[in-house]
Amino acid sequence: MLKLSIALISVVSILDQGIAIAMLTALLISYARKKEEINISEERNINFLILAVFLSFLSFFLPKGVVFAAIFSSLAHKLKGGVFKNLFFYTVFGFPFFFYYYNTISTSIFIALSGAIAASLVESVQSRVDKQFTVLLALTTAYVIFTIYVPDASIFDLILALTISLLLSYLAMRMKIADESGLLAATLCGLIVILFSDFLHFIVLLLFFSLGSAVTKYKYQLKMQLGIAEEAGGARGYANVLGNSLPALFFAMNTYYGEIFSAAFVSSVACALADTMASEIGKTAKKVYLITNFKRVKPGTSGGISFIGELAALLGCFLTFLVSFALNIVDFDLLIVFAAFVGVHVDSLLGATLEKKNLLTNSVVNLLATLSAGATYLALKIAIQ
Repeated sequence: MLKLSIALISVVSILDQGIAIAMLTALLISYARKKEEINISEERNINFLILAVFLSFLSFFLPKGVVFAAIFSSLAHKLKGGVFKNLFFYTVFGFPFFFYYYNTISTSIFIALSGAIAASLVESVQSRVDKQFTVLLALTTAYVIFTIYVPDASIFDLILALTISLLLSYLAMRMKIADESGLLAATLCGLIVILFSDFLHFIVLLLFFSLGSAVTKYKYQLKMQLGIAEEAGGARGYANVLGNSLPALFFAMNTYYGEIFSAAFVSSVACALADTMASEIGKTAKKVYLITNFKRVKPGTSGGISFIGELAALLGCFLTFLVSFALNIVDFDLLIVFAAFVGVHVDSLLGATLEKKNLLTNSVVNLLATLSAGATYLALKIAIQ
């Protein structure tokens, strides 16, 4: 009954948004006023409806159709399945709404597909959180972002970008470089970078994922014996992928506004690779010092730095920069290397302070570090100019 009501309200929203909001509010009240004991399923429905009503009132300030497209698409959550089944159904449920509002097949598929990847990512993560609730939140967020940022891409470009990203991510999962959530996160990253910038930028991002995963295996048995090896054989999950890639995606989405954003993108990716290399190689160093006071600490301590780790970080910065320069993405600008190296040490400082106190997770530290690398480049470049 709930699914049918949601579907009807979503269709009504196309004709009159105000009536749809009133109907959705009435549906929430009817569920909340039930006198019998509420079971877990009904409690989840109420939580879902509370979020849906809240978002529906925000729909007046958001791009057309976004909220009710997300509410309708969230019904695909009930169609349990694997990754590819989830991607298919979430895309199919979202597409008609965006095609009605935007009347462009490629744009409609891209927005629906982006939401599908976000929702499927939520489905793939093992959690006690109500997924019906978080799926709706993920769909709405993705739809809002990608109705504001829309790539100028044809159907062929979209299919090619999706095929390349999904295939490489799937191979990474098969090789145990990424888990299922990492597959979806990496697919979204590849899709965005290719469509908003070009394939060359994607190669730079691919350099981080491939070399970063390879260096994780460096002296892996020794790191296991020390108890500081990455879990699951170093397979990347969604948090690791997005923590290292979200700032790079932002810069890639803005390359349209000038080459300065391409350089910021490279700085961000260089920081991610350099930090991974410094961490994985530095863990094997005998002498490790805390960056805040330079006292000796155990290898693997958050915020720990070592001579070999610093060399590895510099190598990661230069390697990413040189590949990007060879691909003609950026000019010969050593400010990129400097900004990336600064970002690596922002990571160490945050690790030694906020992460150590459990105020930040490692993924959030990675995100802030890679963001600081790109932001440092932009700030210094603007200041110099």
